[in-house]
Amino acid sequence: MKFFFTFLLSFLSIFNVYAQDLYLIKLKEKENISNNLSNPLKIISQKSLDRRIKYNIDLDEKDIPISQDKINKIKNLSLNYIGHTKWLNTIMVEISDLSVISKIEELSFVESVNTMVRGKEISGFTKIESKWTDLNSKKVNYDYGKSNDFIEQLNLKPLHDQGYLGNDVYIGVIDAGFPGVDKIVAFENLRNDNRILDTYDFVSKKKNVYDSNSHGTMVLSTMATEINGIYIGTAPKATYSLYISEDNDSETPKELLYWIQAAERADSVGVDIINTSLGYNTFDDSRYDYTYEDMNGKTTLISLGAQVAVDKGILVVTSAGNEGSKSWKYITSPADVVDVFTVGANTLYKTAASFSSYGPNAMNDLKPNVSALGSLVPLYSQNGQQTYNNGTSFSSPITAGAMAILLQKFPKIELALLKDKVQKSAHLYSNPTNQLGYGIPDYYKAFQELLETREIKLNKQLDIYPNPFNNEIVIQSNNKEMSIEIYNVAGQKVLSFYNQEKINTSNLKSGVYLIKIQDKNGNNYIEKIVKK
Repeated sequence: MKFFFTFLLSFLSIFNVYAQDLYLIKLKEKENISNNLSNPLKIISQKSLDRRIKYNIDLDEKDIPISQDKINKIKNLSLNYIGHTKWLNTIMVEISDLSVISKIEELSFVESVNTMVRGKEISGFTKIESKWTDLNSKKVNYDYGKSNDFIEQLNLKPLHDQGYLGNDVYIGVIDAGFPGVDKIVAFENLRNDNRILDTYDFVSKKKNVYDSNSHGTMVLSTMATEINGIYIGTAPKATYSLYISEDNDSETPKELLYWIQAAERADSVGVDIINTSLGYNTFDDSRYDYTYEDMNGKTTLISLGAQVAVDKGILVVTSAGNEGSKSWKYITSPADVVDVFTVGANTLYKTAASFSSYGPNAMNDLKPNVSALGSLVPLYSQNGQQTYNNGTSFSSPITAGAMAILLQKFPKIELALLKDKVQKSAHLYSNPTNQLGYGIPDYYKAFQELLETREIKLNKQLDIYPNPFNNEIVIQSNNKEMSIEIYNVAGQKVLSFYNQEKINTSNLKSGVYLIKIQDKNGNNYIEKIVKK
């Protein structure tokens, strides 16, 4: 009977007998853009706004939610509504009655409707994607126990000893489930400090994430656990948000949308880093499968979403994939995005783990960027026991936590500069490979290099606060002679001062401004500021 059932499924798939197909509805430009952008705290959180101000990133149409009216008009049609992404201004649905497509196209706010089945043109994106790839500091002195394997390999101990443990850095983890994180001792400090700020399961549409697959628990343990003498993660004092986007019962393109929704929520609550130990190239329904040529950073839906996350000032860290010894061999998406920090897996002997996926991406861009321990990685299971596992799934969060250490020390650093210094510290920098990229970074070396970087020194000379502000701004600077000019978003100068530390802004309306400060040496400092 089992043989007959399997044969029947195969027979039906040959003739493409499917009840419903997935479609993407691309919407036209959003309305009232300027009004929405003039009140940023109505569409994003203060933490998210602070990150954009830090990196001088403008809010844009992608930040504006899709109107509920448009969503309701789509839902009222004879289809299965899957969800939407504001970043890509797109709605995903399942359609069985093809006559509905013309009804969607007749809606005034719809730009195009395209199937996600491969081999047919997909306007605005093109095509789609295997499962996950398996301040002020106090000096501390940790005994790492089992985690010493990867802490020592990355030379993180000197940074931990100085008290750089990820404090005040916010990491969003998008994965398959986090059972045990709410109970086991390994995460006790994380819970007691209330450093899990947000959770959501985008597959089941619920707040609770402490169920489902334990993959996320193991991933999180490499960063967030803290039991001195037994195990210390790479960023044990960081703050976390936990999101589920992986459907453990099936592999469909819906998960790509769930991932983008999770990334959008992570952005809105203000994360600094996203770790994702997931990757996609094939699905249960092979009509949606990708080819290696699609791993170009610009084709798959999830890669488009990951690029937007990067554009919003988030450091996106992802696993390269576990396809190295399989027929696919190469990285999966979103590891193919140039600006995503892709991580391969190495062994304790600094060689490539056989399963670690190969780069480059389809555009011949170097991938992975770096590597970390991914073979026999010590971690925690959902029952609170220490165990070992293999996969780039674990080299990625190990790296995300290490990057959080540097972000703690250099909170205003440009992410491109941060990634560059980390890559240059790696053991294969002069001779990168297609499995390890630049290899294993020396994070203490990168730390020391950043201390000597001119861009970092310039940032230290000036501080503007509070931001956002009410009726006064304070400027602290090493330079006592400085001219200060404030411009509105139209580029008009609205205020100017000279040698003044406290600036009265009571005459300014609420909104976004640029402040330009020039010191006596002609150095210019420009920063985005927001009046409440």
